[in-house]
Amino acid sequence: MAETAAQRTGEMPGKPDEVELAGPERLIYFSDAVIAIAITLLALELPVPTEGVHGNSAVVHFLHEHLTEYAAFLISFTAVAMHWLFHQRLFRYAKGLTGGAILWNLLWLLMIVLTPFATKLLTSEADAYQVQFTVYAASQALAGLFLWQAFATLRRSGLLRDNTPTSAITNTLSWIAAVIVTFAASIPLALVTHSASLCWTLLPAVRLALRFVRPQRP
Repeated sequence: MAETAAQRTGEMPGKPDEVELAGPERLIYFSDAVIAIAITLLALELPVPTEGVHGNSAVVHFLHEHLTEYAAFLISFTAVAMHWLFHQRLFRYAKGLTGGAILWNLLWLLMIVLTPFATKLLTSEADAYQVQFTVYAASQALAGLFLWQAFATLRRSGLLRDNTPTSAITNTLSWIAAVIVTFAASIPLALVTHSASLCWTLLPAVRLALRFVRPQRP
């Protein structure tokens, strides 16, 4: 009878201290919404011709003058999209959450929502290239680091589904590690050259190098 009563109330007999795990769905939906807002803010910062710009040639000239801003938008859009893909590929296998995982996820989202600001700062006329570049590159490297820590917390807590494919997790983590290394390594380069952003194009090569140095574990 006691066991039947416990089942009716949703309690587990003999385990009074057991607490139901928080589902990951709300965190995933919330993260998706923040990502969508960040991408929208990126687009809102794009410069458009003002009232004083008339005619086709003037508009073309205006667009040409702001190529740097448009290129920065594409880079930031790609970066945010990558972070979203990483998050989706990892958290789809979560069966619960811990306070630590939620905290790291919020810090990851903090870096995501700072991306529009960092992008605008990078393309501003502040004439402080090293500071502008460092803020942008550091935000991307920290975003990767915080996402890595969020998933690592889940894995240490045993909150991954039993059918989680090891190869998919390893592949995604290798990309995150490459993002962290690539953006972090570009920061000291900005102290000696204004072409440090070219380092970011080496992201696929860095990822392959990391997989070669640290092969997949069974």
